[in-house]
Amino acid sequence: AGGELEPPLPARPPAEFVPVFSAFRRMGRDLHESRAELESAQRRTTAVLRNVASAVIAVSNEGRVTIANPRAAALLGHEPAAGEPVGEAVGEPLAGVVTAFLNRSADEEEFDVEREGRQLHARLTRLARGGAVLTLDDVTEMARAQRVLAWGEMARQVAHEIKNPLTPIRLGVQHLRRAYSDARVDFEDVLDSNVTRILSEIDRLDEIARGFSRYGMAPAERLPAEPTDVAAVARDAVELERIGRDGTEWRIAGAAEPVLVAARGDELREVLINVLENARLAGASCVEVAIEANGKRVRVDVRDDGEGIASHLLPRIFEPHFSTRTSGSGLGLAISRQILEGWGGEIDIASEPGVGTVVSIHLRAA
Repeated sequence: AGGELEPPLPARPPAEFVPVFSAFRRMGRDLHESRAELESAQRRTTAVLRNVASAVIAVSNEGRVTIANPRAAALLGHEPAAGEPVGEAVGEPLAGVVTAFLNRSADEEEFDVEREGRQLHARLTRLARGGAVLTLDDVTEMARAQRVLAWGEMARQVAHEIKNPLTPIRLGVQHLRRAYSDARVDFEDVLDSNVTRILSEIDRLDEIARGFSRYGMAPAERLPAEPTDVAAVARDAVELERIGRDGTEWRIAGAAEPVLVAARGDELREVLINVLENARLAGASCVEVAIEANGKRVRVDVRDDGEGIASHLLPRIFEPHFSTRTSGSGLGLAISRQILEGWGGEIDIASEPGVGTVVSIHLRAA
């Protein structure tokens, strides 16, 4: 304990103490080798932490910093000191996530957080002897590049969608030109059929343009959420679908009393109608809307017995311009998710081909 790895033993001990002297000398050598290996490992760890591209911060069970590398200082704007509370070292909301992780039993957790205009990808890993390691990566440029690629792909898809209605419009106009100069043709009938077709395609173009404009709207341009009665909105959407008289049975539960959520009435109605319309177009014979309030969250489930969605298509269901049908712009669910996330809500889908689909909408209670 005092650093004397081997006591000053006589060179020639009494015979009965030879095994004890030998054991002390072996223990001294072992301790010396272990200390050398530990110091070497510490030097390697320090070198790795100093040069690694990620910010690494070790935190004790008590929520205090035990070690931090130089990259952490560069990313956080100050150098986290050993013994410093994690709240002072990384600030909110990172500190809250770290504290919650220390109080749970999970071994690992990943999440994204924004800090001072930078997009950070964080990973928490539990240490065997207690505490956790917080790893931070600056993915701002990567996220920006991904957004550029996504918008490029979306622009390509929009161009393709716009091209589709232009073809029948062109053909209709050419038909009108030929019919006008051909006396044998009943021009009024040709005019009526082609104008109907052209107006229909123009409406389709308008839908694509409005959907693209809505999807591309920045969050700051949207009106803030306000207390909205989701029960009243759901009843209105279901009544609207019942007018269709297409043989589908529409049910609603949990909507007898007002249920206030953070949303906007017109946009929430648009989201619900889009989900209900998808259920109807999936060939559902029965669609049920169920509203359930649970503390600070409200859940709206839309359950149908339609044809369902194949499992390999589910991961793409919220992609812009992706649709399981040949008609439609494919922006409905993408816009719905964007609207809901802007209010702090979520939407997820579970489906099984031949059984049906359940769309779950989660909203903050107001």
